[in-house]
Amino acid sequence: MKTHLLSIFSLAVLLAVTSCVQKQQKEIKTDLPVMPIVAPYENTLEYEWSQKKVLDTKLLSDAEAITSWEHSGAYGAISLSTEKRHKGNASVMITSPTKGPSNPPGGRPWGVSGAFFKVNNEDWTDWNRISFWIYPDLPGFKVVSINTIFFNDGEDKVPGVKNGHNFQVLENQKWNKVYWEIAHLGREKVTGFVIQYRLQGNEPGAAEEIKYYVDEVYLEKVDADHFEGWDVQPNQIAYNHSGYAANLPKTALTPDPSVKTFSLINTSDNSVAFEGEVKAGSTGIGTFNVLDFSAFNTPGTYTLKAGNLQTKPFVINNFSTVYRNTIIKTINHFYTQRCGYLIEGIHDACHLDWLCHHGDLSVNIHGGWHDAGDVSQGLGNTSESATAMMELARKLEKTDPVLYERLLDEARWGTAWLMKTRFGDGYRATWSTKDMWTDDIIGNSDDYQSNASNSPQSNFMAAVTEANAAILFKAKDPFFSDYALKCAIEDFDFAAKADQPKMLVDLAGAGLNAAMVLYEATADEKYKTAAVKYADYIVSCQQQNDLDTDVALKGFFYRNSDKEAILHYPHRGFEHNVVTGLVKIARQFPDQANAWREALKLYAGYYKEITAHNAPYYMIPAGVYDLTKARNEEETEQIREGIRLNDRYYIKRFPVWGEFRGNSGTILTQAKGLADIANLLQDKELLNIVYHQLEWHLGKNPFAQSLMYGEGYRYAGQYSVMSGNLTGGLPVGVQTHFNRDLPYWPAENCHNWKEIWVLPSAIWLSLMCNFI
Repeated sequence: MKTHLLSIFSLAVLLAVTSCVQKQQKEIKTDLPVMPIVAPYENTLEYEWSQKKVLDTKLLSDAEAITSWEHSGAYGAISLSTEKRHKGNASVMITSPTKGPSNPPGGRPWGVSGAFFKVNNEDWTDWNRISFWIYPDLPGFKVVSINTIFFNDGEDKVPGVKNGHNFQVLENQKWNKVYWEIAHLGREKVTGFVIQYRLQGNEPGAAEEIKYYVDEVYLEKVDADHFEGWDVQPNQIAYNHSGYAANLPKTALTPDPSVKTFSLINTSDNSVAFEGEVKAGSTGIGTFNVLDFSAFNTPGTYTLKAGNLQTKPFVINNFSTVYRNTIIKTINHFYTQRCGYLIEGIHDACHLDWLCHHGDLSVNIHGGWHDAGDVSQGLGNTSESATAMMELARKLEKTDPVLYERLLDEARWGTAWLMKTRFGDGYRATWSTKDMWTDDIIGNSDDYQSNASNSPQSNFMAAVTEANAAILFKAKDPFFSDYALKCAIEDFDFAAKADQPKMLVDLAGAGLNAAMVLYEATADEKYKTAAVKYADYIVSCQQQNDLDTDVALKGFFYRNSDKEAILHYPHRGFEHNVVTGLVKIARQFPDQANAWREALKLYAGYYKEITAHNAPYYMIPAGVYDLTKARNEEETEQIREGIRLNDRYYIKRFPVWGEFRGNSGTILTQAKGLADIANLLQDKELLNIVYHQLEWHLGKNPFAQSLMYGEGYRYAGQYSVMSGNLTGGLPVGVQTHFNRDLPYWPAENCHNWKEIWVLPSAIWLSLMCNFI
């Protein structure tokens, strides 16, 4: 197979980019912490679990005999071992190779090797936690993990859809205590559980045969964490762990209805800085006890005290000060997700044997960032991420030059990947699954290659990133800037040629954004013409009159101008591109903007109305759903769990979804569109709704947990079993159980809802621009 040769010009650009990025930490003197940033263990939920009082306990296995255990999986074996033991004379040893003999199936692990603990249909409803000790012995591995799967054969079958699996990151070559609360699982007819290793390959120099030792397995009873519903975690105040920005809402929630007053305590001298009444009230999702101190804006570090409950410290200050740490940690997340780059303690310069094919041509596709916990790679989120970094860099150039430079360095890394992995004819690497480590040798059994595609959406998104890079790097690196602009112009043309009369509205949104940034970069009137065409098409896809005679909702978009299917996303949202493009063109061409501004006002009004149903969290709902469009009984049931408007239409708080669950990728993208509208229209009420989405992710949620690993407190481990828990990472998001429309966040860790994902991190950076 011939190898695709980049031009000398483009190759030189990419070599210069790589050299610059690899030296960036040495050359830039900053106040930024050394990366990777290590999160404080004492602030993790795992630490909190280790400190819980055990109310009752039952020994399941002391691992002195193997009679209750059997091997599970197509690889490896189990045996009784005296090599390692935590207590007593023996442990159960799991052995396994790290890879199979042939190419991995679909880029996923070859299989598993595990130890299954057999149970004879026992009733465990009185118990709600499993704990055990485990010693992983994987020489040369920087990050190791284990997966435990629970089995129940009662009415609530386990495992189910994203239920009953718990992945745990472990410390290699030492004894680890694993805790798994199972209160959310059916357990009236338990048949067992399995502790297993997934064959996910190995890096060069790491072992190809591994061992795990299991000892002291217990059933326990504890006060289990809250896992479903809108009510607040008992014994916790739900608040914004990072802090509160001046002149924006400042509220928290206490679960104790008996408390009538609260205090804001200044940590510098323990004085009471503010006192207020706890306001009890009911909304469509329950009765809540609200601590409102919005009128208080004095900078400082504080705690909230309500009755016997008191928060940990948080700050009150201007937005930039309060949220700067989240920006730094988000950059850390991206840095630690770099593919093909040595990240100390996480991975080597990885996946050097990863190729994408286009006919007889191939390109090497290491670079950019791993997309999620499975270390795959995709264009959409790479483009979104690099664009967000450059957008935020523009905002910070004058006020925070340190972050400005760091954001541009990281953005360059992602943009270089976009240009490196294109074939120059519209085809490029758009998605590659790689759920494993590899040996960097091309042509052997750990290879799984991908094929290029010619996607208009991908080419438009790439053009947005490339054109932004052309603008931002023009003075810093004209060579890189010129090549980025060349790529942007070509990629826009590739996408535009694929236009359809009834194109999807989100494709029009991508085209609109690409046309607007290329107009900025070139001043070529053809991009204005294209932008106006896309903007007008987007408006034609909007519901601009009342939805029905008895449903006065309007302002949302349909998938295309036929207006047959309402625009919804169950996983990764693109809705923001539709809206941000309209905001850009309305700003750039105000004399032509009447229809575009009216569409934006209608859209804002729609979300104001439906978000009120989720007070006092104000989590943005998924939107209005049409029951007649349900494709199966499961979707019908999910829609009917929403807020009934009439026999046909319902408002869903969470998306209608299947296997892929978690709503950070929808509510943050919705929030981005609303934030841009709020800035354009100077709409404070709308901006407050956006702000509440940040708070939801930082602790003001029913589970009183920060969803950003390493920021705030009570953050749970994420599905990042290849790279370990990465500071600054955000998960796919809070899901629902079965077909219900309630927040569900149990104490287990599984793909994809608790999986670390670069998309919410990208949108997080973009949202910072709307407040700074």
